[in-house]
Amino acid sequence: MLAKSSKWWEADDRVVAALFLVGLAISLWMISRVQAGYDATDMLSRGWLLIQKGIWVPLGNPATGGGYVPGGMTALLVGLPLGLWMDHRAPILLILITHIVAYLLLDRLIKETLGPGARILFAVFYWINPWRLYQSAWLDNSNYAFIAGAIHLWACYRQRHKPNLWLSFLMVAMVGLSVQLHLSALVLILSALFLWWRGYWKVHWGGAILGAAVTFGGLVPFALLAIQHPELIPINRDPVGLGLVRISPVLKGIIYWFRYGSLFCSSQSMYAFDFSRSVGPWLSSSLTRVFVVLGMGLGSLTIAVPILANFWCWRRRGKSHRVRAVVEDVDTRSWLREYALWSLVACVAANALSPAPAMWWHNLVILQAAVLPVLLWGDALLHTRVAPLVRRGLVAYLVLSLVLLVGMAVGSEQYLYGGDILPNPAPANLEIRRDIPASPFNSEHFPRRTDFFYQTYMRPYEFPAEGS
Repeated sequence: MLAKSSKWWEADDRVVAALFLVGLAISLWMISRVQAGYDATDMLSRGWLLIQKGIWVPLGNPATGGGYVPGGMTALLVGLPLGLWMDHRAPILLILITHIVAYLLLDRLIKETLGPGARILFAVFYWINPWRLYQSAWLDNSNYAFIAGAIHLWACYRQRHKPNLWLSFLMVAMVGLSVQLHLSALVLILSALFLWWRGYWKVHWGGAILGAAVTFGGLVPFALLAIQHPELIPINRDPVGLGLVRISPVLKGIIYWFRYGSLFCSSQSMYAFDFSRSVGPWLSSSLTRVFVVLGMGLGSLTIAVPILANFWCWRRRGKSHRVRAVVEDVDTRSWLREYALWSLVACVAANALSPAPAMWWHNLVILQAAVLPVLLWGDALLHTRVAPLVRRGLVAYLVLSLVLLVGMAVGSEQYLYGGDILPNPAPANLEIRRDIPASPFNSEHFPRRTDFFYQTYMRPYEFPAEGS
């Protein structure tokens, strides 16, 4: 017998809309406080060179293991917003728009497949997820990954029975172009291959070829440059597959899979609280202790939710899924469960093959998959006698999440300066006054750093070489 629903839960459209507005307001608040520094400086430099100097830099940011992320998408995605508003927050607003599109796309899919209760769960565990919200309001290559992940899930689901030219084109092109922004998009490529191999989506080869043509066409300028300067190619000195030997990258990838669906966030960035600029050093010390207890104490306990949800999901995998699937016989819930499983396999494989150590932002591209087990389990519990307890637990989880988000918006490393100054900008060897305002984005400070970037990173690779 189904558990009775409370009135506020039945009004799912209004609840989801309210949660959407709350998440949007938090992102905008964070954007108002964000500063420019570190990798964001390199990205802004590329955009400024494109808009102000007409120089398109066909290189992404430096890769973790050496070389550069291939392609010029960074310059385009940063430069075009700067052409409309010369402020360091302009490209971040574009990032936020991609997050909004990703959420609306996935919300529609969840509404079709799981129903109203799962929509509310999705709004809490995805849209008001601190991992995602933190990434929605500052400038970093990995923050563009969410739209690629959403399109990956949406396009695979729409093609589970029949291939479609434009959907295959869109997915291949989006994932391929995302590789120009952050190499974590390789997880989506592996996931798509596994799901296709298992029969969970159909590829339209004409669309896939068109998408691949767009992807490789965008890499031509980088390839021409790399022929003359092979040091630009992102190749790590460590051998591919080192993660299989070290084990820790694989284990970290699995742990992050569980943490993405919880409030157990990074203690080195999101929960590295410092409120001294807002409330003074004495009160900051007390507030920091409180928020660390909430985040690393209570927040870390919430990892039990995705762990139990994954255990519940994998126990319900039938023997039919151990061989290549006949998708016509697979219901939507089983399909979503299998999508999550093979995304986890892709995450493990990517971390095992990567020569670079696994970091918390490397696998956020599959956040949409990591929360699916929580949605499936939570929605099932909402149709049992424990549904009232689940709702109360969800409200408590949401309240804790919002409290921690307030702390992140005021005291975490990307937002603690309140948008006032540029702390420790990249490149690290570039000296700059620490009292220069980050906003407005003006010619007093930024072009000077851009010219430094241009002479250091771009001029040596231009044709013809300087002095020839």
